[in-house]
Amino acid sequence: MKLAPILAALGLLVCIGCTTPPEIKQALLAKDQAYAENARLMNIHRELLVAVDTRYWHWYRYAKKLALLNQALKWATTDPEPESGKSREKHASAIKLSLRNSSETDPRKADVLTELISRVRLKDLPQRKGADGSIVFEAGHGDMNKLVQAVPELIEAINRHVETEFREETTATDYSAFDDYRTNLAALRRINGMIKGYLDIDLTVKRDDIRELADSVNALR
Repeated sequence: MKLAPILAALGLLVCIGCTTPPEIKQALLAKDQAYAENARLMNIHRELLVAVDTRYWHWYRYAKKLALLNQALKWATTDPEPESGKSREKHASAIKLSLRNSSETDPRKADVLTELISRVRLKDLPQRKGADGSIVFEAGHGDMNKLVQAVPELIEAINRHVETEFREETTATDYSAFDDYRTNLAALRRINGMIKGYLDIDLTVKRDDIRELADSVNALR
């Protein structure tokens, strides 16, 4: 009959009591606090890695730009000799390669820096050819005034060169593991909260009241 489920439920309440044991609540609270601490530490770690990567790439680009500017001014004002064991032609080819923007497919855009250097090389500097016989730097016809006036253009070309290479060739750090961990941790915290929410609904009916109610139900039968 319909009273049977009621009697079963009342019997269960009498057997297990009416209130969630405080030890269980404390365990759930401790688990939630542990989840929160893990999330905090994970965010700190992620932010630290982002800061380190950002600072590293900032200094990488700065050092690369400075090195290219020094190389450009060196070839615009002098006729550098190769290191021991290397021919002048191979030396010039190596410099052209270091100044070339490898991310550009258009040869003229790729060799902008060598063209700028050739344009402002000081008077009496000789022509320099590469190992394949092609001209790397034209013979110099400029003066110091012309070179100084061209420095802003040279710096702008170097900035474009480095930033283009950086965008095209640099692999961004993958932070997806942190995002996945944060997503999973949030799901665990929601589940823990749901369980805690259910257990927080404590019945305040006394055991004697439950027995009295059960006796009343039995009397109705």
